[in-house]
Amino acid sequence: MKVKKYIANDYQEALRMIKAEMGSNAVILHQNRIKERGIIGLFKKSKVEVVAAVEDYPPVIPKENITKNDINELKNLIKTITINKNGTVTEAREKNLISKLIDYGIEKEVSQLLGEGIDELDNKGIKILKERLETFMGPPQKLNSEKSKKILFIGPTGVGKTTTIAKIASNLILNGGKKIMLVTADIFRIAAVDQLKTYGEILGVPVRVVNNIFELHKLQPEFEKYDVVLIDTAGRSHKDERRISELKTFIKYANCDETFLCLSATTKSEDLKEVIERYEFAGNYKLIFTKLDETDNYSSILNAVYYSGRPISYFTNGQIVPDDITLAESEIIVLSIVKGN
Repeated sequence: MKVKKYIANDYQEALRMIKAEMGSNAVILHQNRIKERGIIGLFKKSKVEVVAAVEDYPPVIPKENITKNDINELKNLIKTITINKNGTVTEAREKNLISKLIDYGIEKEVSQLLGEGIDELDNKGIKILKERLETFMGPPQKLNSEKSKKILFIGPTGVGKTTTIAKIASNLILNGGKKIMLVTADIFRIAAVDQLKTYGEILGVPVRVVNNIFELHKLQPEFEKYDVVLIDTAGRSHKDERRISELKTFIKYANCDETFLCLSATTKSEDLKEVIERYEFAGNYKLIFTKLDETDNYSSILNAVYYSGRPISYFTNGQIVPDDITLAESEIIVLSIVKGN
């Protein structure tokens, strides 16, 4: 076996020297960072000392004969080697956290914001990630039942708005002692009206059905008798221009105090982006994410916050009323990321 020491400005240069002289069969035995001799080492740049070995020296390859394959082989060798803080060489078997977050489905910009400088998800890394997520998501902004009377719920079809409204109504009654009225403008689905009426009977609260904004305004005197009025709307496909236009008119003249856009955690991020763009007219809404129990990947939630710039209020994770709803805490997302990585 032939062993030789190489001194270079950096590790990549040393690898090139080893590759050119010993070939791709060379093995790195040791590497260290050194300083050139000088006045007590002052004003001298540090260099890399690498000890390599090979069974037999191959013939020296003239520079002009080095092929593109040789260069690509060297690049691949460099990619698989990393230098630790203590100067030792290790094989880069795992991706950094930013790459993992991108693979998890989180947008590149958000992944960089959350993962920068975190080497691994040990206790320290998880703590930093949690702090960054808390800053990124902000504190959950729950419904303000002390200041808001009319609360509007909007969103695409099939996200579970009606069940979510029932959960919120239950909590306002049981935990807040509020006097509640339920209103539905979802006249396109008989089942939705029947569902809300069933919840109304269980909770012992009145349910009103309106066909348009004028009928909603006629109920205004009755609204004054209640602390909070929760208004359900028909699920609108973001691709249905006519239905979206109707909803836009309804929101404009409903004069609601708060609006919640309900989205499903199972929706693909690219579809969520399009939905959020189409619902931009809803103004200063808050987000509710449903169906967390139907997926283990919550990247779409973070992406939606990024796309919309809106705060999250609640997560729902099942069909049980009133239990399967919680404030949108960042801890839930952290646990999902750690589990997925």
